[in-house]
Amino acid sequence: MSTMDPSEVSLTTVATTFVANASEMSIFDGNGSKSSSSMQAPVESSTKSPEQYALKAIFLQTASAQVIAGLFTWAALIITCHQIYQYLRFYTHPPEQRWIVRILFIVPIYAFDSWLSLLFFRNEEYYVYFDTVRDCYEAFVIYNFLSLCYEYLGGEGNIMSEIRGKPIKSSYVYCTCCLSGRTYTIAHLRFCKQATLQFCFVKPVMAFITIILQSFNHYHDGDWSPDGGYIYITIIYNFSISLALYGLFLFYFATKDMLAPFDPVIKFFTVKSVIFLSFWQGLSILYPSLYCCPICFS
Repeated sequence: MSTMDPSEVSLTTVATTFVANASEMSIFDGNGSKSSSSMQAPVESSTKSPEQYALKAIFLQTASAQVIAGLFTWAALIITCHQIYQYLRFYTHPPEQRWIVRILFIVPIYAFDSWLSLLFFRNEEYYVYFDTVRDCYEAFVIYNFLSLCYEYLGGEGNIMSEIRGKPIKSSYVYCTCCLSGRTYTIAHLRFCKQATLQFCFVKPVMAFITIILQSFNHYHDGDWSPDGGYIYITIIYNFSISLALYGLFLFYFATKDMLAPFDPVIKFFTVKSVIFLSFWQGLSILYPSLYCCPICFS
């Protein structure tokens, strides 16, 4: 029996993304109705600050939100554990399957961490520790994903024997317009590898720095004040993630013909959506939820 396609992990991406995003969102009560106190004293409620109104109307602190997130979490756990079991049961190609199994573990880790963060929504000092475990494994997944691509292609030596001397095509999509006229060399391939793997170093280091800043009360999610550490951690994360994403794009652009038999498009998209896109999506959700008037979400 043949092994399963690694792209099956994308089946659980919806469940994981819902739980991950839920721990960072704040919205109105699901029934869309006003509370009795606001109906009786509309003048008094209008004098409250947006932050006070958002805290009162938050949905994520209810048992319903926790139950819904828990259902998606356990669905992701069951589906992914079944896929991992199938890989281990039919362990016919260990050099490739060991990387795939390690990548699949990001789904239960990411989902369960996000659910715990939701359960401890009001206790910021707790979910920072949960996120540290997730961040370290995210970095490990990037390393395993790149190693899997190298395994598919037979290693660095085989890759260079195929692409050495070929001209780099100019493309605005892959941001290679500035490399027009150049050819692929070992330096180009190693830049892609180093640009991607630097994220594997930066991510865990920033996670532990976050814990240290949290212990000294200098880190709060969504606090863009220059006196806090959140803004600097976010800037470093954004630069590191962008560089890693660019490195993966360049690697795929150089080896897409060699990777074609392995159908890499879905695999690339799955890894990027779970790790990279969730970071930027979290920022886009967190900022307005903390600083905008709750009326914007009605």
